[in-house]
Parts: sequence; structure tokens; C-alpha cells
Amino acid sequence: MRDDFLSGDWAANKPRLTADVDKLSKTIATKVSDSFEALNRAQFDAPWHRAWRKVRISGLR
Repeated sequence: MRDDFLSGDWAANKPRLTADVDKLSKTIATKVSDSFEALNRAQFDAPWHRAWRKVRISGLR
């Protein structure tokens, strides 16, 4: 098991494995980035960040 990295199979499959790991890391980075953008949109759409109209309610009717 410890000598698996020295075998010919490892050398033959290394480019494919490297490409798969690169693709996985790009997918994870994209998902994390999309998640943070969604959190930022939700934060800036929060009611306490909105500018509300000032409404005067008179006591006399």
C-alpha cells in the first residue's frame, strides 16, 4: 500500500487524477463563492438596512 505511488499505474493516471482534483476544487470554489454572494444579497436586502418613509400620525382625527 505504501508503495502505490511508485507504481506505473499511478504515473499513468496522474494527469487524469490531477484534472479531476482541479475540476473538483474549481466546483467547490464556485459553490462557496455563490453561497457568499447569496448571503451578501440576503444581508443587504434585510429590513433593517432599508430606508423607510417617515410617516407622521397625528393625534387629532
